[in-house]
Amino acid sequence: MSVTPPPLPPPSPGGGTGDPDPRPVARPLDSDEELRLSGLEQELRRSDPDLDTELTAPHRPARAAGGRADRILQAVAITVIVLVIVPGDWVAGLLSFGLLLGIPAAMAWIAVRAHRENVAREQAEGRDDERA
Repeated sequence: MSVTPPPLPPPSPGGGTGDPDPRPVARPLDSDEELRLSGLEQELRRSDPDLDTELTAPHRPARAAGGRADRILQAVAITVIVLVIVPGDWVAGLLSFGLLLGIPAAMAWIAVRAHRENVAREQAEGRDDERA
């Protein structure tokens, strides 16, 4: 059984081939489509007022989560620069030891704090759900 390939698209005026995946041209909604869309919107508002409130409320950007991590990275970078510049071996050794212990301790502290914030947020959401 032989299979014939689909015909090639007509060549474009520039001499190349046409777009292999042409997209439909955007057009404005007609009155019937606008009426159906507004009906869907009203049904959504009736069925889930919380979602409607969330979608229509002004968006507040989340607090920058990298603020603390940025400060820690800056401190590490400064410490490494000091290690390179410091002439005494004993000071460089102390700073290296501090880095060896400080970086994992800082990472653990950030993880514990994030976990506590998540638990507090989940508890607050649970209380909000119980009130509704």
